[in-house]
Amino acid sequence: MAVSRSGETPTGQGSPDADSASIRPLDFSQPTKFTTDLRRRLSAALGSFADGLSQELSAQLKCEVVIALGEVSQDTWAAARSRLPIDAIAVGVQSGAPERALLLSVEQPLLLQALECLLGATAAQAPAERHLTEIDWALARGLFDTVVAGLSKAWTELEGPELRRGELDLEGDAAVTAPSGEPTLSVALSSSIDGVASGLTLLMPWAAVEPIAEATRASSHHHAPAGESSEGLRSSLAGAQVLLRAEVGTVQMPIERMLKIVPGALVELSESAGEGVVLYAEEVSVGRGRPGRSGTRKAIKLEAPDERPLRAETYARLGRAELDRARAHAETLAGEEGPGILRNIFVRVWAELGRTHMSLGGALALTAGAVVELDQGAEEPVELFANGVCFASGSLVVTGEGAWGVKVDALL
Repeated sequence: MAVSRSGETPTGQGSPDADSASIRPLDFSQPTKFTTDLRRRLSAALGSFADGLSQELSAQLKCEVVIALGEVSQDTWAAARSRLPIDAIAVGVQSGAPERALLLSVEQPLLLQALECLLGATAAQAPAERHLTEIDWALARGLFDTVVAGLSKAWTELEGPELRRGELDLEGDAAVTAPSGEPTLSVALSSSIDGVASGLTLLMPWAAVEPIAEATRASSHHHAPAGESSEGLRSSLAGAQVLLRAEVGTVQMPIERMLKIVPGALVELSESAGEGVVLYAEEVSVGRGRPGRSGTRKAIKLEAPDERPLRAETYARLGRAELDRARAHAETLAGEEGPGILRNIFVRVWAELGRTHMSLGGALALTAGAVVELDQGAEEPVELFANGVCFASGSLVVTGEGAWGVKVDALL
């Protein structure tokens, strides 16, 4: 998304001659899809998993093992993956579809300590590093089966699918991949085997957690008081997909003026750039936020959800066929004064940063700080609409008065 500051140019006429200075777009690559409530539920379940795993491994290794939940943080898949130790053992954790897999990263000292205990020695006798034999790998698989079994129990209690151990990899990702910008929860777990410390990390991409998030939302709506009509509506419609639109700004104008918009024209919108953009679910506002980018896509970071949602205004009904007929009629009157009807029919013209789809329950659960990724690439143009019909595209600018505007590049 390129945003520039432009000089004054009459709306719908000519081309701005003033130099424009680029404004660096905000980068929202730090994801916030994991809500506070979802993180709390996941942390509680993983805390119980750590306690149970401590008991299981203590019995299996015949020594004191303490596994404790550490920091739980959000990041992109690429950033979270880059922080894993280079020499860690990667363990794939499958949950059905390949795109919903998790990645468990186990530090080598932890594995070597556990292997020494399984072979009759103590954790303190474990070497700093060593080549793993086939016997070591066979023991490691059994050890990780125990870890994944405990994790699967916690996962199913969260209404997620059963988990199973996938590949083991010493120098890779155990066949677990995700888009580089995928929001990812990174869970650090510390370990102590007979007082010797080490650790492991669990990476949970959003695709793997999404079924739990949906189940959490559905459960909260299902248990809402029956007397609250708004909660009842949310419960019945939570799973329905709705169109989210990031509306930059709007202006109403006679259709006659709209038909004079040509490439190079600057369409000035009525909203101040300082107010950000409005996020709509279909035609009802969800909140207002700042435009930016998340990885390679446009995004909105919500600043304030709407406590009193507004409905997008409409004026004249205008479809593609009506627009084409009006254009053709205007061309036949070139050089003549247009009929009064074209000056008296007002249309609502607005600019959209982009669109995406989300469940209604997800849209209603958006809170301040949430980042909504749009389907459009970060460098794609914004689009101009008239009563629902996209008729032009161009570059987003800030006018000399500080309002949003669109410098038209092409008519559609």
